[in-house]
Amino acid sequence: MAVLPEPIRLEIFAELARHFDAARWEEVSPPAATEMYDRFARDPKIGGRLAQFMPTEKIRPWIKDGPAKQYRRALEGLGPMAQMTSRQYPGPRSVVRLALGAGWTPRAETLDVKPMRCFADGPDGEAAFVTWGPMSSLQGMVWHACLRRAESESQLITIAVTKPNTAPLPDDDWQLAVSLASILRARCEQVTYAVSRKATTGLRTV
Repeated sequence: MAVLPEPIRLEIFAELARHFDAARWEEVSPPAATEMYDRFARDPKIGGRLAQFMPTEKIRPWIKDGPAKQYRRALEGLGPMAQMTSRQYPGPRSVVRLALGAGWTPRAETLDVKPMRCFADGPDGEAAFVTWGPMSSLQGMVWHACLRRAESESQLITIAVTKPNTAPLPDDDWQLAVSLASILRARCEQVTYAVSRKATTGLRTV
């Protein structure tokens, strides 16, 4: 398989970012996403260009496993698509404050992805591990909480399940999250964490 030239890769990322922005990709259901992957693969500006560098059957997986995942990180301000999207989450500082309370701040150097997570410092010298994401990321959040608990019996841990609006999570989802967190002696919080449009200045175009 030919290597995808970096300028072409960035141009396709930018084209997909425009589609993801318009679709509010973080809220798209799996069936709808499947339909969109197929449409992207047929799009001359996306699949048509990729077909010059990879077999047709590889195009859809490339989109799904590459830019579609990168876009979710881009909304957090991370990765190669971060400057290509016109939308963003409030960021780690906001989610840490909402999950842990006023005075808590994330340690920027500990920020990691898949799922989003970091250590945070409290106003009284406490330190906590916090991981956040939608219910679809619960398995990954619980796993990383397990790793932290294995390292320390006393570590403060918070699992923050994010949602796009103020409506509470469905009862079954919330009870599952709370039950898993309790096994780890971790706090579990619901956090409204909505995407908003960026200011129009400073957006990168490719």
